[in-house]
Amino acid sequence: MKKVQELNNRKAPIVTIDLAPNKYQGKILFPEKLEKANKMLKTAKLPARKPRS
Repeated sequence: MKKVQELNNRKAPIVTIDLAPNKYQGKILFPEKLEKANKMLKTAKLPARKPRS
């Protein structure tokens, strides 16, 4: 296991970020599921609030 000091002194990043998922940004991948979820949110009822004592 590397020591903390070695990790702090590194010039290269430890984690690399993969930008491949960005190609899906702005696209609807599952329109049927989205439509069903939106319908459920529109018809959902919130529970009754309890009166404060």
